[in-house]
Amino acid sequence: MRRAPRPARPRPPGRPTGRPTAPSGQGTVGVLRWAGAEGAEEALHPAERDLLSGRSPGGRRDFTAGRHAAAEALRLLGRPGPVLRDGRRPRFPAGVRGSISHCEGNVAVCLATVREDVLGIGVDIERLGRLGAPAARLVCTERERARLRPGPAGGARLTAVFSAKEAFYKAFSALDAGREPTFHEVEVAFLEDGRLAFDTVGGLLPRGTTATGRIGTVGPYVRTSVLLRACSPPRPSP
Repeated sequence: MRRAPRPARPRPPGRPTGRPTAPSGQGTVGVLRWAGAEGAEEALHPAERDLLSGRSPGGRRDFTAGRHAAAEALRLLGRPGPVLRDGRRPRFPAGVRGSISHCEGNVAVCLATVREDVLGIGVDIERLGRLGAPAARLVCTERERARLRPGPAGGARLTAVFSAKEAFYKAFSALDAGREPTFHEVEVAFLEDGRLAFDTVGGLLPRGTTATGRIGTVGPYVRTSVLLRACSPPRPSP
């Protein structure tokens, strides 16, 4: 997936930790963390600090905020432990599926679950309006482009579509399908109460797998989350 250039980093308002709404409820938690708290690197698990080597200052801020968000999520789930690395993906403790995202060295989010029916989990955070109109053909299907409005509102919606697909792709990567879906293989619909629905091309998701999502904003950022879950087989009629 091709990423658009990021704008200059703004100064974030304060350093709170919050919990964004997750798309499932019981057994799933989301945590948001602002970057840059004093002593944050020293507070990491030693095995996580080892992963800071060779990163740029901005990369260190992103990584540190993301791991602190993950640590809080794991604490809430009662599954403490370091989040290491499996290739490019974070490796959560056994029995936990999780996803981390960060933006501009300012803010990070983590979504984690212990639900056994969850096959894949993804979270993403982006600055609203960071994508310009030329990116619409790359990111959106024809129906999605038809829903975009001119001006800032269209740019914000385009960024939301992009973020939702990024979260979907992260969740999809846990299926080990051997490939990444393209932007046009997934279509996003925005429902009431911050819910997301996804249409996919035939055969993209394994049979019996559903995708659900949530979207919300925090300051100038949009964050999205996706769960891929195994449906329970229908019970036979008596």
